[in-house]
Amino acid sequence: MNRAFIGLGGNLGPVRDNLERALELLGQHPECRLIARSSWYQSRALVLDDEPQDDYLNAVCELRTELEPLPLLDLLQSIETQLGRQRHKRWGARTVDLDLLLYGQLELQTERLQLPHPGLGQRNFVLQPLLQLAPELRLPNGQSIAQAAATQGWEGLQKLEGDRP
Repeated sequence: MNRAFIGLGGNLGPVRDNLERALELLGQHPECRLIARSSWYQSRALVLDDEPQDDYLNAVCELRTELEPLPLLDLLQSIETQLGRQRHKRWGARTVDLDLLLYGQLELQTERLQLPHPGLGQRNFVLQPLLQLAPELRLPNGQSIAQAAATQGWEGLQKLEGDRP
């Protein structure tokens, strides 16, 4: 089975319920086994076209999967659709967002999928939860997850207290 990490986020509607349901659906798939989930993190949203957005709730989960990367991406997008995701504006508000961040040490560039996720190294709301889950992790470029997380820091990000992964 392959080790994969999925970024979870959202800022519309019952976000935590949606993200927990997404985790349930992932764990129920016969070719996926949910291994762990990070704590929940709150992150500031981007301001687009002078339209403020609510903060995001984020986490990362680790899976073991028999699915290849593109079928796994299809599964993630199917779950997003089930949970009411509508794609209106890039980086806009959303009910749920599931990103395939890493798939083992695979590096892949297709029209539909890039691995590692192209924004991984610039997103503290992904790096800090990844560090929590897998502090030994090295990115395909050889950089440790600890180095990447330290570079991005904590600006605009808060680990929610009292949350158990």
